[in-house]
Amino acid sequence: MARDKRRITVVVFALGLLDVLCASGIAAQKFPQKASSVDLQEVLSWLPADTETITVARGPFDLNSKTAQSRLAEDEDEKRPVTATELAEPFQTLPLSSFGFKGGLLLPRLKDKRVSLAIEGARHFRPPSGLGEMPFEGCSIALFVDDLNDSVASFTKAHRKSILRVEQIAGEQIAVFREKLENDMWTAYLAIPDSRTVIVATNRDYLSEVLARLQGKKGIRALPNDLPEWKYINTDFQFWGLRHFDRTQVNLDPSSPFGGRKSANDPDEQAVGLVYVFDPSNGRTVKITYLSGDTSLKKRPDATLLSMGKGPEAEALRIQYREVSPGVVEGSYTLNNVGQVSFFFFVFMGMLGHAVYI
Repeated sequence: MARDKRRITVVVFALGLLDVLCASGIAAQKFPQKASSVDLQEVLSWLPADTETITVARGPFDLNSKTAQSRLAEDEDEKRPVTATELAEPFQTLPLSSFGFKGGLLLPRLKDKRVSLAIEGARHFRPPSGLGEMPFEGCSIALFVDDLNDSVASFTKAHRKSILRVEQIAGEQIAVFREKLENDMWTAYLAIPDSRTVIVATNRDYLSEVLARLQGKKGIRALPNDLPEWKYINTDFQFWGLRHFDRTQVNLDPSSPFGGRKSANDPDEQAVGLVYVFDPSNGRTVKITYLSGDTSLKKRPDATLLSMGKGPEAEALRIQYREVSPGVVEGSYTLNNVGQVSFFFFVFMGMLGHAVYI
């Protein structure tokens, strides 16, 4: 992965819209954990088989809190301690980033709604034309606790001037948006397939497959349970995700570890994948586990992407390495202040395929 701060952004997520989401009121809150009414395995079964990365935030959490606006993106005091709420915010925002498309046009309609589960699936990461985030195919899915009492037709009527067109995909009415971000033209597709589900996708084919599977189409599940990465995830944690590197993308994806040094990767021809977990109730430590066929990692864990460049910013994270098993190394990162959180996300988002060129 590229280490140069000129190449990868700091606290900026998919479509570069963390600021929009936070300003619109998405905020991490410490609600009591309870079982979701939606089965996680069912939602995973909606994702296309070649999905490479997923990020997950378990709820319930509120999309309209005014009690915890994020200041991280604009705060110039890198030594300011972050609150537990602020630390949770970027992990909670991560799978919902595409909801900020078109300046967060969708978000006011979700006022006072609570999310029970949020998931983003992504694949086929590509270099931007110039600056900006790496384009990708994927979607953000939000499952709500209560009925939304909304529809694409109602949304279209209220925002007719901002919508490129309305079309049918897999029998569903879809609102289509377009927005130029830096030198790339991004297209977003909004679907509300039932009273408690909202989907925003960056690719028509990806959305079409998700909707078909949601309606009952059978197929190979994305990231099946027999992948080795699942051994190192506790899905009961509030925030987690994984990336299983796709070898078919070696010549197209600059964040792929295969094929030598690229603009946004850490080369490793034997790379398998990575997982991350963050449980706010257990403190300020984020854990990322890296899997490779290279069994010599025990002797040089700081030579992997887990090292985050080995510079002074990485040293401030007090990274602790632990060999879990041959070829599997865990990195633990302590995030106490604005600077640490910012630098961590500099590198972390690139690990997942969402690097931004600046």
